[in-house]
This record gives sequence, C-alpha cells and structure tokens, in this order.
Amino acid sequence: MSESEAGEGPGGLGRLFRATVLEELLGVREVYVDYEGVNPTGTHKDRIALAHVGEAVKRGFPGITVGTCGNYGVAIAYYSALAGLKAVIFVPRDYTLERLPEMKAMSAEVIEVPGTYEEAVRASRAFARKNGFYDANPGSNRAVDISAYSEMALWIASRVNPTAVFVPLGNGTTMAGLWEGFRSIGLAPRMVGVTTAFGNEILRRFYGGSPDFAETELNEPLVSERSFDADGALKAVRESNGYVFGFADDTALRCAELMRVAAGIRPLPASALVLAGLVKFVRKFNLRNGRFVLVLTGGARVG
Repeated sequence: MSESEAGEGPGGLGRLFRATVLEELLGVREVYVDYEGVNPTGTHKDRIALAHVGEAVKRGFPGITVGTCGNYGVAIAYYSALAGLKAVIFVPRDYTLERLPEMKAMSAEVIEVPGTYEEAVRASRAFARKNGFYDANPGSNRAVDISAYSEMALWIASRVNPTAVFVPLGNGTTMAGLWEGFRSIGLAPRMVGVTTAFGNEILRRFYGGSPDFAETELNEPLVSERSFDADGALKAVRESNGYVFGFADDTALRCAELMRVAAGIRPLPASALVLAGLVKFVRKFNLRNGRFVLVLTGGARVG
C-alpha cells in the first residue's frame, strides 16, 4: 500500500498510508502512517468523543462534561453539537488553550479553573456528579474509551499486520485500547509509547525515578503528572515486549517538519515524536526488517 493507495477508516475517521519516502530515509522495510489529522476536529480524540456522546444520548443524559487542555474538548463540543446535547467543558486557566474559541463556537459552555489539567478533570467529575451529566473524563467510563480505540486497532490490522506500533502517550488510553484491539484478533505487535521527556507518569514508571517537569506549549498534550490509564498502557508495553521513549520539544519540531516534507502531512508536533521513537527503537533493537505503524494526530480542522 503506497501513498496513492491510502484508505480511510470506518466513518471517515483516520487515514492509513504507506510512507515510502520515510522507508528510504530511515532504511527500514515498511512504514505506515495512521494520520488522525483528517478527522472532523483534527485529532484521534474524535474516536472516543463520538463514542461517549453516543453513549450519553443512548442513556438519556441531559448533557456531557469533560476536563481538557484542548483537543478532547473540541471533539466533545463538536459531536455534542451534532447530537443536540449540552456540553460543559472545564479547562485549566493558565494553559495555552488555543482551541478554546472552537469549543465556544460550537455552543459548549467553557469553565476555566485554576491549576493543572488534572484539576480541570476533577472539577468536571464533581460537576457530573452534582448535575447528573455524563462523565466523559479519562477513566470514568473506561470501557467506552477502550472499545473505541480497539476498533481503531481492528481497522489498522485490516490493512497491515504490524511488527510494532508507535503511539503518543499522554494518559495512555490510546495505547491501552489499541493493545486490547490487537489482542482480540490474535495479533501482538510491539507497543511503543512516545512522550515528552519532561513530565509524564508512564515514562516515569517505565524507567523509575523522578524525571524533570517542564510544561510548554508544545508538550501540553503529553504532560501528565497523573496518567489516568498508566496501568493499561504499561500493561500493553509489558505484554507486547514494547518500550517507552521520551523526547524534548526541539525533537518534536524537527519530526513534525520531516513528516511534512517526507509524508505530506502536518501533524501536531507532540504526536510527531513517534517518528523519533521509531528511529530510536530501530537502532536500539537493530530491527529494520519490520512493518512499523506510526499513529499521528493533527490540529484544528473545524472552520
């Protein structure tokens, strides 16, 4: 499957293509890109947002709520608007919040809270309990998250049987769901998580110790003092003989530019770190004769 043979997933979510230019540059057998930037709001969060909004409507909730630093909130706002469901979104006041106008433009009520992303999640959960809203926060309805990302794995597997899959790590839910999906059909690709070197629980627990914490505009999607699905992500890494890598912002920028030039996409720099993960993984394990899938997400698409 080449770039010209790229295919979209069910419901138009995701685009999987073979990146032959990257293969030549890196000297590896096969590289595939699952580019989630083609989704309605530009990221893989569309997958779980669609699932959670559907669940909220099915169960008769008056509205849905989530704590977010950007992408997930936009996805929840988008699918809630389509479904005619009220969305109340909590955001950390001091974050970059570049996508805040999009949430408001889609009629979501946005509440800014002091502190970190984790505190925005706590505020959203308290709001859900008090007002009887559907709680779409990480870990609150985990089965829905895992099912949505499991379907993503089934779609990837229908196109390619991967040797290893490289996934951006924040809360770890994407990694955990993908692994459950692959396992359900008897596949066991090595699951490789890639994240910021400066503040992610999964990275800290994988290596031990206490890594430096430095939150920036670029690494916000990956920084997580508490990764809500850390156990599931680490289980995927352990059971698949995978690995976890952390990189700095300058690497993210270089990888994003290389993906633009070599693969013709414009990924979110934080997610482009999966390319650095592939390079390091191949060198570390001397594994060039494999089929590697890079999961990348994009940015704003709703206009």
